[in-house]
Amino acid sequence: MARPKSDKKRKAILDAAVELFADRGIGHAPTSAISSAAGVAEGTLFTYFKTKDDLLNELYREMRTEIDREMADYPVGADARTRLRFVWDRFLDMAERHPKRLKVQQQLRSSGRLLKDAEAPNMVIKELLHTSREGAELGGLDGASPEYLVLMFRAQAEATAEFIAAHREMKSKSRELGFRLVWRALVGQ
Repeated sequence: MARPKSDKKRKAILDAAVELFADRGIGHAPTSAISSAAGVAEGTLFTYFKTKDDLLNELYREMRTEIDREMADYPVGADARTRLRFVWDRFLDMAERHPKRLKVQQQLRSSGRLLKDAEAPNMVIKELLHTSREGAELGGLDGASPEYLVLMFRAQAEATAEFIAAHREMKSKSRELGFRLVWRALVGQ
């Protein structure tokens, strides 16, 4: 009879993967190093994740679930600007608290190793698509691809997070300027 899997070991493996992927990159962090950093045998890692790609996909899903939890009090009934600002602020707060996670998310998205179900729109993406569409309609960009607008939003948010990390003294000003740029791009105001 197989022993039940431990949530503590699974979490240790995922946490170790984040640290190593952020420091070394996905391609330079072998499962042996992840296992060692997690304090488990390499065979144990494969008990939880059949392949490294399974680990990558599960880590990405886990990160997206965390983002959804952070957005639990999303102001659904608010105007488009307020909703977009809410996502902007939460994203930058999370990036400040967990800079390595942001770095790993970027690597995972560009790795070409994520399964379609891992990349399926989560709550935040669905809301951003809706809000971007509304904002574009306000600014005369009706018909613009909401997916493109979300990519532009994410690029600006990630660039702002990276700038703030390097220039803490400009945090407030950069947050405001970055959001104004996003909003003006959407509505032309």
